[in-house]
Amino acid sequence: MGDPSGLATPPATGLDWLPRGQQMADLIVRHDWSSTPIGHPSTWSNALRTAVSTCLSSNFPLLVLWGPDLVKIYNDGYREMIGTEKHPRALGSPVADIWPEIWDTIGPMFDAVVTTGVATWSEHQPLLIDRNGFTEECTFTFSYSPLYGDDGTISGVLDISVETTKEVVQARRLECIADLSASLSMQEHATDACVAAMGALTRHSSDIVAADIMLNVDGSLVPVASNRRSLQAAGRLASAAAEVLDGTPRTVGQPHPGFPAEHRLTPLTNGRGDVIGVFIATLNKLRPFDAGYSQFVEVLAQNIGSVIERAQRRSEIVGELQFVNETLQRAMLPAVRDTPTIAARYLPAANNLSVGGDWYDIIDLSDQRRALVVGDCVGHGLHAATAMGQLRSAARALLLEGSDPGRMIASLDTFAASIEGGACASVVCVVVDRAAGTLDYCRAGHPPPLVVNPNGARWLDASGGPVLGLDPDAPRANTTIDFDVDDVLLMYTDGLVERRGRSINDQFDELAKHALLVADRNVTQVANSILLMMDTDSVDDDVVLLVKRLEDVD
Repeated sequence: MGDPSGLATPPATGLDWLPRGQQMADLIVRHDWSSTPIGHPSTWSNALRTAVSTCLSSNFPLLVLWGPDLVKIYNDGYREMIGTEKHPRALGSPVADIWPEIWDTIGPMFDAVVTTGVATWSEHQPLLIDRNGFTEECTFTFSYSPLYGDDGTISGVLDISVETTKEVVQARRLECIADLSASLSMQEHATDACVAAMGALTRHSSDIVAADIMLNVDGSLVPVASNRRSLQAAGRLASAAAEVLDGTPRTVGQPHPGFPAEHRLTPLTNGRGDVIGVFIATLNKLRPFDAGYSQFVEVLAQNIGSVIERAQRRSEIVGELQFVNETLQRAMLPAVRDTPTIAARYLPAANNLSVGGDWYDIIDLSDQRRALVVGDCVGHGLHAATAMGQLRSAARALLLEGSDPGRMIASLDTFAASIEGGACASVVCVVVDRAAGTLDYCRAGHPPPLVVNPNGARWLDASGGPVLGLDPDAPRANTTIDFDVDDVLLMYTDGLVERRGRSINDQFDELAKHALLVADRNVTQVANSILLMMDTDSVDDDVVLLVKRLEDVD
């Protein structure tokens, strides 16, 4: 006889014993277990029923894996950890099919439990998983334990897990904030603070992969500090930073809310709400840019901004011009102390500024290779200094990315044409290779460097093309020469040799004569003596002098 109610009797699930109260219980009841390796629930062993009952009776994240394929059955707590991409297809599937991206890590753990019966323990285990549509950096504390069947053999594994990602990420971010605050606490100058901030952020690159700080000087953003090595990325982000002057943060490169983002640009503001700069942070591509990440970047920006504001208040006492001067000088010229092999001197033309259009840079490319750059922008004062800073930063980035002197100057040629004050700048670059005993150089409309020793002098006068910005197609060729141990290399700007009413050739001869007289002295004495003998006190132009004693590998 049929059902007196006239309704069809639902098929038996074999799961009448299943504890209820969790959403996963309903999904387990509706699942087609007959299509899985562990079969219809009516065939399940008492041991499997006990394991599943225990799993669904707990609010702690639990996962039961059963049979040779380790088929997954889990509760609500575990479901929350596996995200939107793996649930609900994970239910009833072999664990290897669900976690292929971390199987090299967890697969051997499962094998060890099944073969030895010894439980595992992993604390704050880092794993790169794809559970929400993107690869995500996570940490978990978990234990895999053997589950025994009715016959006493190991038939499955119990996974007891808790995700610790939030705690681990919060701890490292708090450590970053603390280090940044300590690094900034004793800084009195804005640029010192910015450089100190870069040092702290570089030590904590998990969440701030790279960063830039730009200061607002008369409505224009001036790059002050960066730990970024990509010139292309720096230029693109600098352009985007101008939009942040309206006081609104910008997120760059986030395809969907809750996904990772590439960059976060945050305004640096003072107590009045004025934008005094921009903090650019390149973010961890393995962490979602959520409210917590945004708050972390905002705290960093607030710390940096407050120290810059304090420095600005100080600058109001000593004068706005001095503040701008110190900012540009510290940002654009390296604070080089004389060493046994190198000395640098900079004399600005304008006596109310400590920086102008001339510049130098010293870049360590490897243990045995060092790049020396000297350049000269047209003009003096703040505008020339601003152009100088951009060219110097670009040259440094290009060399660090692997450009040789010729390719660096060729790229700088195009860049110079795009910035105000960049056209007609001259530059020379020499790469010293101690291992090879060579100098590789190129110059663009710049006075030739000089190599001297007590026995003679050589000019590095091979042509590398005209000044920057005039002819982007001009060839920029490298020239390579050998050097002798204890040769002294002199690089300089035209302020050292150009004098009204005197022939430039005579001045070059004068420089070579003086350099020969002091070539056997230490580099500090060479630099000081050259400036004195070339009568730079009477010069109304910026002067840069870089002295490098050449040596072979120790």
